Amino acid sequence: MTTFTIDADFPGGNILVEGIDGETVTLRQDPRDTPEWWFYWRFRVRGAAGRTLRFLFTDGDVFGARGPCVSLDGQKWRWLGRGIVRDNGFAFTFPPGKEEVYFSFCLPYQESHLHDFLAAYPRIQTDILTHSEGGRAVEHLALHAANCRGKVLFTARHHACESMANYVLEGLFAVWMGHSPDANFLRNHIDFHAIPFMDKDGVENGDQGKCRFPHDHNRDYIDAPRYASVRALTSAVDSWRGPLLLHIDLHCPWIRDGWNEEIFAVGTKATQDEKIHVLLTGLAALSAGDPLPFSAEQYLPFGVDWNVEGATSTNFTATHPQRPLAVVFEFPYALAGGQTVTPHRARLFGRSLGKAIARFLH
Repeated sequence: MTTFTIDADFPGGNILVEGIDGETVTLRQDPRDTPEWWFYWRFRVRGAAGRTLRFLFTDGDVFGARGPCVSLDGQKWRWLGRGIVRDNGFAFTFPPGKEEVYFSFCLPYQESHLHDFLAAYPRIQTDILTHSEGGRAVEHLALHAANCRGKVLFTARHHACESMANYVLEGLFAVWMGHSPDANFLRNHIDFHAIPFMDKDGVENGDQGKCRFPHDHNRDYIDAPRYASVRALTSAVDSWRGPLLLHIDLHCPWIRDGWNEEIFAVGTKATQDEKIHVLLTGLAALSAGDPLPFSAEQYLPFGVDWNVEGATSTNFTATHPQRPLAVVFEFPYALAGGQTVTPHRARLFGRSLGKAIARFLH
């Protein structure tokens, strides 16, 4: 007799339960307003302590390179491994006494994670860029240099499900507040600005976000944007002091395989390949000792493969009158260069990227 429940009624939750037959649950990801197939899901199980349940997904292969994630408290997460995936499903034995367990396609990053980060770094100035269509605050983070020569803009979560990007952003901001020569240069001369959740509603609601109808937030850099965060950012960026020198938009790529298991950069329709090469070469040297090193060869220029969309955030800033350098970094969900992706390793990559930015701008 079924005594357990499955739901997505929490920040970032996403699941549709199709049926429960004994110890087998059939379920699928909830696409909501995404007409194309996508793979993000996250759900909670209550009341299954001591039982072994099998979760069978009915809408495609929705597991990344390290399989599903699990959390026994909703706070600490770990990968269960691709090896447990069988026939697009997995089994899990619930520990005795654990009445609430969470599962997810990837490691989460919600508004609560951002609040924890900001509490640890009170030096970061925080205000509200705007309010989302759902009435949520869209945060703007800033660090102000002593003698500003210019500013750098970071954006993340144009696609709501791409959570690993925020851990990279934490590492970037930590560099500015550090004690290295690169940090000293940044604190003296370069303002940092970040919008950590461009699609704030999607992040908290648990949307896929990518390819939502009629277009997603990163296809909204048009004459009349439909999303409040895009309208506010394109209006505000010129009001912040100093010239815009660099814009980095942080993303996660496709589900797995090939380049989707590497950290790679994506160019813009404005011809900036030579400048981008300088930044990427410096980053490759600085990250050589990282758990997740970057190769400067992992670069996708505009017009190659899928990189043909014009109305993106970096294409908008790359054609700004001040001609800043603009580039996307795609950071994998689960596996990068054969190494497992974790929040700690993502932050380390962010630190190396921050140092590379300092040396590029120096």
